[in-house]
Amino acid sequence: TFWNKQFWFVSHLATAVIPLITGPFQFWAWFRKRYIKWHRFLGKVYIIGSLSGGLTAIYLGITQPYPGSVVPTLILATLWLFMTSAAWVTIKRKNVQAHRLFMIRSYTLTLAFVFLRILSDLVYKHNFLSFIKNEDVKDATYEWMSWVLPLLTVEFIISWIPLLKQKKNYR
Repeated sequence: TFWNKQFWFVSHLATAVIPLITGPFQFWAWFRKRYIKWHRFLGKVYIIGSLSGGLTAIYLGITQPYPGSVVPTLILATLWLFMTSAAWVTIKRKNVQAHRLFMIRSYTLTLAFVFLRILSDLVYKHNFLSFIKNEDVKDATYEWMSWVLPLLTVEFIISWIPLLKQKKNYR
């Protein structure tokens, strides 16, 4: 419950809100091009917030009282840590294109909290998933959907469609 893990919940929220807020500035081309030092500074702040938020999410996932929430929480947190770390590694290697794509993925996973709240409202206020009668299964389903569907949508747009459009040169 919240009261048993108050420190961890507050730590997670305090650190995870940082990338949630700084992310839009990182994607805003006008800001990024005119204020490159601020972009770099906010990028470091984003990374620290994401890594801290991801690590606290792992702890919260491991100690989760709802069995159906453990796996989606742990996989989400691990992917968030990986995508953010990969974005940092690729920019250190001066691979701007790969950095951009990993940042898009990382921010998509950052937004999982927002998607989770939207799906929760759809499920409990508008009877979305009403065909699932078991409440635990319903909760686990929309928890998975909160990050898998947005990440698949992003992958479709940034990876799959461009690959389908490529023509192979057989020379």
